[in-house]
Amino acid sequence: MNISEDTRRVIDFLEAYSESGLRKKNDLEVLLEISASRGDFAFANKLIFTGKSVFQLYKTSKKSIGNSADSIKTQFISSIEELRHLLRTAVDDADEQIKKRFDETYFVDTNGAVANLIDLSHDLSILKDLQTDRNQSIKQQGNDL
Repeated sequence: MNISEDTRRVIDFLEAYSESGLRKKNDLEVLLEISASRGDFAFANKLIFTGKSVFQLYKTSKKSIGNSADSIKTQFISSIEELRHLLRTAVDDADEQIKKRFDETYFVDTNGAVANLIDLSHDLSILKDLQTDRNQSIKQQGNDL
């Protein structure tokens, strides 16, 4: 798959914006390129939101104990499955090489695939944070006028 220069610039900006860097840069490029080529920004936003949710639940689950931990784990598993579903939808029409990579990386039933999903959700979370910061900046500029 060819990645456009615009998508590469977005990824480079995200890499600089992130404190710890991107974990699944190549796969994020693919997802952004697919979303842009389809013009399906609602889908892209749902993917980004779900990724943010997965990453937040993951971080929260590491700190939780007792009954709340069970509830958070259940929500986490549900969010992971939703993210997998969205990823399958995203790469459904992609070339065979991309499909195979996503199958092996995210869709197998292993702890490694879950770890990969968490890494990708980290990157999607950074993208969501950037969107939020941008929206707050625009709102602030409007208030300053």
